Amino acid sequence: MGGYFPGVPGLAVFAGIKFVGYCLAGLALKKLQPAIKANVIKIAGARTGLGILIGPVAMLGLGLGLASAFPRASQEYLTNYIYYGLLYVLRILIWAFVIYLFTKEMPLRKPQLWSYAALGAVWSCLLDFPGFELAVIAPAKIPIC
Repeated sequence: MGGYFPGVPGLAVFAGIKFVGYCLAGLALKKLQPAIKANVIKIAGARTGLGILIGPVAMLGLGLGLASAFPRASQEYLTNYIYYGLLYVLRILIWAFVIYLFTKEMPLRKPQLWSYAALGAVWSCLLDFPGFELAVIAPAKIPIC
């Protein structure tokens, strides 16, 4: 079964969409917590950087783990839901870490931290749609055989 994987331009577009979206999330976070001193570029850079470091490894690990746990092709829809659910949980943890990094000097209650992290994870998931759609139409695709 052949196909294509986005090349460097596609990956750059995807990361760019995420970075711009995370700048908007940083603005929202600073509006909710005005005591945050870091600028939105720093917040977005931290979140995008962690996504670049953790994302591909997590994507591959989740995909392989689910493929071995649910080997039948008829359960593909189930594995997609489980995959995205686990990805959402991972994104909550990443957002919680990023928010903690920029709010550790101020008193942020744990329920607030986790609420912000959950909202950030929803935002990350929503950014996947334009990011992925633009990444797959970008030039310099890598063929998969």
